[in-house]
Amino acid sequence: MEKILTKKLERQKRFTEDILAGMIDLVRVVDKNNRIIFLNDPMKNLIGDVRGQACYTSLGKPCRCKNCITETTIKHGKIIKKEEIVKDKIFSVVSSPIRDENGKIYCAVEVFRDVTEKKKMEKIILDQNLKMKKDLDFAKYIQQRIIPQDGTYNDMIRIDSKYIPSEMLGGDVFDIINIDEENIGIYMADVSGHGVTASMMTMFIRQTLKSLKKDALNPGYTLNYLNSRYKELGLDDNYYITILYGVFNKKDSTIKIVNGGHNCMPIIFNDDEAHEIFLPGLPICNLFDDVEYTQHTIHLNKGDRVLFYTDGISEARNNFKEVYSDRILEICFENLHASGGTLVNKIVDDVVDFSNNKFDDDIAIMMMEVI
Repeated sequence: MEKILTKKLERQKRFTEDILAGMIDLVRVVDKNNRIIFLNDPMKNLIGDVRGQACYTSLGKPCRCKNCITETTIKHGKIIKKEEIVKDKIFSVVSSPIRDENGKIYCAVEVFRDVTEKKKMEKIILDQNLKMKKDLDFAKYIQQRIIPQDGTYNDMIRIDSKYIPSEMLGGDVFDIINIDEENIGIYMADVSGHGVTASMMTMFIRQTLKSLKKDALNPGYTLNYLNSRYKELGLDDNYYITILYGVFNKKDSTIKIVNGGHNCMPIIFNDDEAHEIFLPGLPICNLFDDVEYTQHTIHLNKGDRVLFYTDGISEARNNFKEVYSDRILEICFENLHASGGTLVNKIVDDVVDFSNNKFDDDIAIMMMEVI
């Protein structure tokens, strides 16, 4: 009977050792005196048969670890994790308590898992993310710099504006084009989507319109040219551009505007009234061929203002899913005598309060005042 039990115990021991030997992880058992009393074969293959040695010397250390997880495990019965470098490899180490039949802890088992390749990959990803963030920060800086500064242009108009992208990079863009001494171009555009893709499209819009020079004098021709250049990009049908483009003439004090599918109508106002100008038009996209853009001429007096904005304002929602919509016109009525900068800030602040500072879209707003 005793022989049978002995054989069973030997088989059980070999079975346990075979399991530990077959593991890809390295395993060692350390007693209360920090001595190694067991190693599985993968551990022996890495550091040799170091049974009886101190746990730290077997790893090539001159003294015990400052925060010894084995001591903590044995003393408090906690499972502790840390990372350890052994022979130029990085291991994730988990120390767990081993208890006797009375529940007392008498040693700790440590499982070493090789995470070297994982750490290398994490570093590669981290470095790439840092580089990407650096590139995005630079792109954001450039995008902010190309937005026209508030102030007077060609002794014709004054501009006050605000731009808040919903992500690091945005898809709204507005600009001023100095055409000649008597004419100045102005536009507000919105690109479908957000982020890097949309920001690249804003650069395309800006470069395309700037390249027209004196040809930008004709608003209808300008949008037709933008439309034809856009089609050359060969983008999917789900991409599009909406844009309001106008040319202000200093001599006759008129602005000629065409609408390329922009759903936020410009608001014209002075010290007495404010009203929207309805301008129909189709967006810049691949869905329509031979688009004709209708030009609208509006006479403006000194001090008259035109407000351009994007649907990040009109379609902002509050906690009850209500849209901002006509509130912008109400604020214009309430602040007819306010300066352009004051009114722009009032509108943006009101949108922020209305939406509880939660934006799903970029916000762009620009006030043009005839001086």
